[in-house]
Amino acid sequence: MALRTAPQSAPERRALEGVPVRRILDLAPMLQARVAAGSSGLDRVVRSVNVMEVPDILEWVTADEFLLTTAYPIHEDPAALTRLVPELAARGLAGMAIKPTRYIGAIPQAMLDDAERLGFPLIELPAPASFNEIIGAVLGVILDVQSVRLRRAAEIHDRFTSIVLTGGGLRQISEALAEAIRHPVAIVDAQGPVVATSSGFDDAAAADLSAASALDAAADGGPTATICGSAGAVIVQPIQAGPERHGSIVVRAELADLSDDDLEALDYAATVAALRQVQARAVAEADRRFQAVCLDELVTGHVTDRAALMERAAAFDWDLSTPRAVLVAEIDELGGRPFGLLAGSSEELVARHRLVDAARVALGPSAIVWERTAGVAALVASTARGRDAARASGAELHAEAGRRLAGAVIDVGLGRPVDDPLTLDVSFREARGAISVGRWSRGPGVVSLFEDLHLDRLLFNTAEPERSAFVDAAIRPLLDYDARRHTTLVETLEVYLATRNVADAARRLFVHYNTLTNRLDRIAGIIGPFVDDPERCLELGLALRLRRSPGR
Repeated sequence: MALRTAPQSAPERRALEGVPVRRILDLAPMLQARVAAGSSGLDRVVRSVNVMEVPDILEWVTADEFLLTTAYPIHEDPAALTRLVPELAARGLAGMAIKPTRYIGAIPQAMLDDAERLGFPLIELPAPASFNEIIGAVLGVILDVQSVRLRRAAEIHDRFTSIVLTGGGLRQISEALAEAIRHPVAIVDAQGPVVATSSGFDDAAAADLSAASALDAAADGGPTATICGSAGAVIVQPIQAGPERHGSIVVRAELADLSDDDLEALDYAATVAALRQVQARAVAEADRRFQAVCLDELVTGHVTDRAALMERAAAFDWDLSTPRAVLVAEIDELGGRPFGLLAGSSEELVARHRLVDAARVALGPSAIVWERTAGVAALVASTARGRDAARASGAELHAEAGRRLAGAVIDVGLGRPVDDPLTLDVSFREARGAISVGRWSRGPGVVSLFEDLHLDRLLFNTAEPERSAFVDAAIRPLLDYDARRHTTLVETLEVYLATRNVADAARRLFVHYNTLTNRLDRIAGIIGPFVDDPERCLELGLALRLRRSPGR
């Protein structure tokens, strides 16, 4: 689609309320009048009537007035009479009716020429014409038109208000608007997809709208705009509440096809749709928050009544009939800053919302996802693939979150699946523990399964002073030796313990067999014999593992 025109704003169009000059000519007091010049301007809109009683009439006229005069105030000033038509046209008057026979005899040719040139209706009245009758008739027809419009506006207002008060949605709004303006209507959300259509809005047009990138451009150009697409022209009206855009109302028509009343209805429908969207969002947000509270109570062990749990599950459409594991994802850093420092900021709120969106996309519709203070949690259904599937789900969430939150460091932990939903607190503690152990053993920004952290869980749960004492007792002399002499005996020991084979370790270190043998003898001289002692090798391996941990 491509932007085609930008129209007048709704207030500008409302200023055109009134009747055209040509309709005034059909009134009884005007039947003997004739259009002396300016017939091309007969569609100018008349909103009020004025009478020229003073020479300086320009100070007393306003736009869209229809001026009545005998020219008496200026009949002795030919120059003023000649200037009158251009000056009235410049002031935006709708036209002028003049009764010339009383004081000037005939309308000067200069006035006729100016009226014709400017498209300014100049009406010649017969001598018997009564200004009072003309004024009464013109004001009467204007009031009739405005009364009809007010009644129609009230009907439209009542119709849309009823939709909102009775819980109607966007489909009902689109149908009501289509009926009021007699053109098919669609409603498009802020992301582009069509969310509601009236009857008559065909699938091809809806598809055209969903792919249209010009809708946002149209909204930037004004309250309404005509767009041209492969399925024909449409009018776009933004659905907006304050600075926030909630989508657009799209009408299959050109601006010229809609009356001022139709545009009023379109404008009001957009207001009602914005109200409905805000209400729906508030209700959805309240529902999500209540669900999050209920799920947090479940996974923290505060729900013990099975009947109450099943009642909530039915109300929120949670499927707890299959084994589920708890997944927890937390934002460790954002933009190089600890996430905790962003508490209460809009940046924190946006980041958590994006993480929730990432979880819903990555984990699929079967997962039960909710927002938490530091991130997100989910109940993930167990599959036949078991640990591999859980690991893949965590990795997909980690990747999707990285795409949506550039520069974020995100930790993901998964507990083991449980059959009974009342024991999900066990899986939740495991998921939180997996994050803590993963950060300690491999650093932040990793995916950790509780089932994969056997040795690390044991080491993590040992008090730090005991871990430090264990490292110092096992390999401190070797660490100090490397530090003083800039050697790599610690690395040599690690490679050897990983293989327990001198030849294999020598190949990995790219050294000769005899060189590695000499290094092992030197290590044994520093920390004691170990090559033929399995328990001593296990002790050294644990000490090296603790030394590598980022948590130290």
